[in-house]
Amino acid sequence: MRFYDILKQTSEHGRAPYHMPGHKRNPAFDYLAGMGEIDFTEIDGLDNLHSPAGIIRDTMDLAKEIYGAKESFLLVNGSTGGILSAIYTVCRGGKPLITVRNAHKSVYNAAVLCGSPVHYLLPRLADDGLVLDVTPEAAARAIEDAPEAAAMLITSPTYDGVISDIAGIAMVCHAHGIPLIVDAAHGAHLGFLEENIALPVECGADLVIMSLHKTLPSLTQTGLLHVAGDLVDPATVMQSLTIFETSSPSYLFMASIDGCLHEMKNPALFAAWRARLARLYREARFRERAGVHLRHPWQNPDSVFAFDESKLILSCDGYSGEELAEILREKFAVEPEMTAHGYVLLMTGAGDSDEMTDRLCAVFAYLADHRRPASAEAEHKFCASPYAVIPESEMLLSNALEAESEVLPLEKACGRISAEFIMPYPPGIPLIAPGEEITEERIAAIRGGINVLTSRGEFDGTVHVVV
Repeated sequence: MRFYDILKQTSEHGRAPYHMPGHKRNPAFDYLAGMGEIDFTEIDGLDNLHSPAGIIRDTMDLAKEIYGAKESFLLVNGSTGGILSAIYTVCRGGKPLITVRNAHKSVYNAAVLCGSPVHYLLPRLADDGLVLDVTPEAAARAIEDAPEAAAMLITSPTYDGVISDIAGIAMVCHAHGIPLIVDAAHGAHLGFLEENIALPVECGADLVIMSLHKTLPSLTQTGLLHVAGDLVDPATVMQSLTIFETSSPSYLFMASIDGCLHEMKNPALFAAWRARLARLYREARFRERAGVHLRHPWQNPDSVFAFDESKLILSCDGYSGEELAEILREKFAVEPEMTAHGYVLLMTGAGDSDEMTDRLCAVFAYLADHRRPASAEAEHKFCASPYAVIPESEMLLSNALEAESEVLPLEKACGRISAEFIMPYPPGIPLIAPGEEITEERIAAIRGGINVLTSRGEFDGTVHVVV
C-alpha cells in the first residue's frame, strides 16, 4: 500500500487523536485546506524517520531502486539538511574540505560547524567570466595542494545547469582515498529526463544530495541523500542525519516523496516534459535572427562537459534582464526563477503544462516582434562572474564568525576581513565568506543591483568586519 493510502486509512480509523499535532485533524481549521487530515506524528503503525522499519523504510528502498544507491535517506529539511549531514559525516572534528568556491551557503555552514579549513578549486570559466564545470584535472591539482583533505564537494549541476565530469572526478578522489560529495540539488531529474546524462551515483560519487522539489512533483523541502561505494558508512550518515534533520518530520512531506518516486517510474512523465522542451527550443531557434536567445553564448558541445537542457536561459538583444522579467510578469503572467543583469533563468519541471509552454512561446514571438538593436550599453548581458577569482582568506570561517567585529559602510570596508556572509539570493552562493578580504571587485558585484542577503538578513549597506 502506498504511503498516502496508509495515512488516509489511519485518518479514517476513528481513534481519538490524543497525540500531536495540535490541530487533531479537525476539519474546522479550514485554512489547512484539508491537509490536516493526513498530517501525523510517529504513532503506532506509521514508522519513524530515524528508525525506519515500515512505510518509511519502503520509500527509502524505492529511492534506492530508482537511483541505484547503496542507501537512500529521505530529507524533509531540504537539500540543506543533506549537505550539512554529508559534510559532518566525513569532516567532523575539523577535517579539511575541498570544495568549489561557488558552493551553496550550506556547504560553508557545514564547514563552520565542523571547524574545518576549506580549500577551494576553481571551475572552468567562460571568456566573459561565467562559471562553468569542474574538470578532473582541476580536482587532481586541488588534492595535490591540500593532501590532508578528508573529502571533496562538487556542485553539479550548477544553478545555471552546468554539469561536471563526475565519473572522472570520482576516479581522482578515489585514487587518493577520499570520498566525493556531489551537491546535485538541481539534478534529481537527470538520467530520467536526459537519459544520456548519467546520475552522480552511477558515476561513482559517494554521497549525493538531491532536492526532489526543484524540478519533480514533490512538495517544497523534500529531497534525498544517497550513499554509494564503500568509503562512507551509511550508519554514520544516519547518525549525522539525527543531528541535522528534525525529530518531528512531516508525514505530508514523506508521502510527497513516496508519491514522487512512484510517478518517476512512469516514462510518460519525462516523455511529455521532453516534448515541451523540444517545442520551446524549436520556437526559440525560429526567433534567433530577431535577437531572441534561449542559451548562453558558451553553450556549445565543446564548452562544458554537459548541460541540463531543462534550465532555460532567456536573453534578447537590446533588453536587460530586469526588462525581460517585467515583460514576463506584466504581459504574460510568467514568473522567472531568477533575474540577472542581461538574462532571466526559467526552470522547467515535471509539472509544467502545455498551456505554460504556449505562454512562453508567445513571449518569444513578442520579443521578436519588438526587437531592439543591440547596443554597447546592452552588452553587459553576461557579466564577469564574481566567483572567477578566489579572494584571500585570512582566517578560518568559524574563527572569523566568532571574532570581535565592527560595522562599516560597504565602501569603507575594502581591504578588511569580513566577519559575515554576504550573498545574492537566489542562488545563495556567498560573494564574500567570513575570513575573506573584501575587495573592490566584490563591492562592485554587490552594488550591481543583485538581491543581497547577509548573515543578519537583508543587506542594509553595511558589513561586519573583523577588528
